[in-house]
Amino acid sequence: MSEPRYEDSAIAGEKLNMSTDVTQSKVESHVTEIDDEDGRDPRKWRPRKKFLVFIALMSSSILADGGMTWGATLIVPQALEWGVSVDHSATSMNYGILLQGVGGLIAIPLIEAYGRLPVWLWPQFITTFMVLGATLSNNYSTFTAFRSLQGFFGTIPQVVGLPIIHDIYEQKGPALAGYIGAGSNWKVSFGILTAFYALSTILIFLFGRPVGRTLAYWTKILAIYIFKLPLLLTGIATMVNFCWPIGITVTVSTFVAQPPYLFDTVQSASLRWAPIIGGLLGYAFGYWFNGWIEESHQQKWRPEYRLHGVWFAVGVMACGLLTYGMTLNYRKSWIGLAFGWLMVVFGMISSTVSITAYNLEKYPDQSTVVPAIINAWRTASGFSVGYFQPSWIVKDGTAAVFGTQVAVVVAVLILTITPVIVIEGRKAKPTMG
Repeated sequence: MSEPRYEDSAIAGEKLNMSTDVTQSKVESHVTEIDDEDGRDPRKWRPRKKFLVFIALMSSSILADGGMTWGATLIVPQALEWGVSVDHSATSMNYGILLQGVGGLIAIPLIEAYGRLPVWLWPQFITTFMVLGATLSNNYSTFTAFRSLQGFFGTIPQVVGLPIIHDIYEQKGPALAGYIGAGSNWKVSFGILTAFYALSTILIFLFGRPVGRTLAYWTKILAIYIFKLPLLLTGIATMVNFCWPIGITVTVSTFVAQPPYLFDTVQSASLRWAPIIGGLLGYAFGYWFNGWIEESHQQKWRPEYRLHGVWFAVGVMACGLLTYGMTLNYRKSWIGLAFGWLMVVFGMISSTVSITAYNLEKYPDQSTVVPAIINAWRTASGFSVGYFQPSWIVKDGTAAVFGTQVAVVVAVLILTITPVIVIEGRKAKPTMG
């Protein structure tokens, strides 16, 4: 994808006593202010050093979401061991998903005070022991408490990751847990997850490097940006986009453990390759679309053009929800569940690529704040689905539930994305290619 062009991004300068003399060409990263006399400019690091930092970052970033959904296929054996219902066992990760968003927002002022590396390293170290605590838990309440703290501390890489990559370079977890659990038990599976976190912590300790300078106004910036119209509306869209896919992730094992499917742990784990494939396809489509839309409008470019990528995505997501819901309602083959889930995740990821690309281009000098806000929105709703969806299905039926979800997704996307395209598009000054 070619280098994006950025519009003027002066940000509430009078409120924050900041200069409003902002370049109308590409806005540079904060690290461009660093003198390279002591080798601190990360863009001038050797490729090997950049690669090692990237590996440490990827290990922790993958575990942020992958570790949180780890064990989603093990809710049935856990329910049997704890003497609770399968539906109740499935809610053990819900608070952790919610606290991922909270932890991401709290990380911003901590980064301001201490820098990125300490806020990246020590929460990962703490998360390792939270997962160990979950591994050693013998009842639902203790396990859920540790999993919640895992979500709170383990989300930090999703906040610091993008700005670190931004400063260094120019511009499959749940299934594995099921396979391990099938050959042993859920505690062994979580013990292996603990080892993964420990390895990630060691990699950060060995190869993590401080990049960029922290800015004293980040806390104020966060408070201002979270209510900016483009971020607010696209954040709400992201919240709805992630709500139902997360809901499927935390409840699917409950559905397929019941007739007519009667999946065992290995079969339930294997079903989760569908969203993995859907996510990869969604990312590929989002990446291609962003390049294509930019090339198509080079003569008169506006960041809002990127948001047009959500329309195809929401259509695919709607079809996926209908396919998944109708398959459950009429008790059809598991293949319908797999294809429906694949389409739902495709729509979620591809729309998120467009929304994230738009916001980062709209506010290019806020590569830490923007991911934190989007991360908070995406975790704000999905955690709750496991609580209300089972009783909702019992009351109204699967077809009505998933049909309503389709209506909500389509309506919210239209009501949030359209105003951003229209209002911000009128305010923006097109840049020439």
